[in-house]
Amino acid sequence: MNDLIDRFNSVPLTHKLLGLFVVMVGLFIAYLMGVHGPKSDEIAQLEQEVTQLQQQESRLEDAPDRQVEMEEKLHSLNQELQLAREKLPESAEIPDLLQRIYNQAQTAGLTINTFRRNEEVPQTDFIEIPVEMELVGTFDEVANFFFFVGRMTRIVNIQNLTLNRSSSGLDPDGELTVTAQATTFRWNPAGGGGE
Repeated sequence: MNDLIDRFNSVPLTHKLLGLFVVMVGLFIAYLMGVHGPKSDEIAQLEQEVTQLQQQESRLEDAPDRQVEMEEKLHSLNQELQLAREKLPESAEIPDLLQRIYNQAQTAGLTINTFRRNEEVPQTDFIEIPVEMELVGTFDEVANFFFFVGRMTRIVNIQNLTLNRSSSGLDPDGELTVTAQATTFRWNPAGGGGE
């Protein structure tokens, strides 16, 4: 041990100072790489987390206002959906529909000779439900009946319409025989729009 101390004492002072300086620089670099570097990375990560938490807090503070807005929008969309379901229901509801049309035809004063449901015709998003009908009545009664059908919530199209006079001559009160196809629709759950 004395030998080591003697060798150290024999080294010039400038070399000792230079060695001390190298050791201090090495310790400083080790500190920067081993302690300060990871801590500064951790600080940067924590600052990023604080920013994210502040953004979340801001969104949460705005949530009650957005909730009221979203509830109003949801209510409006539910009303639109209800109206769409009335116009294009998921089930055929033909008995009820035919009864309403039949009742209105009677109310208009028409005689119903034929009401016959034909085979359904599937389309992409909906299914057509055609109904053949033959009605007898005056022009005004027929016009009133078609006016009612046009005002129904449920979509009903009248097509392939033919009018024939029951009697010859120009009697303004003469009856017409009307043949037509009433087509209503229902939603096709297996269609492309449901996907």
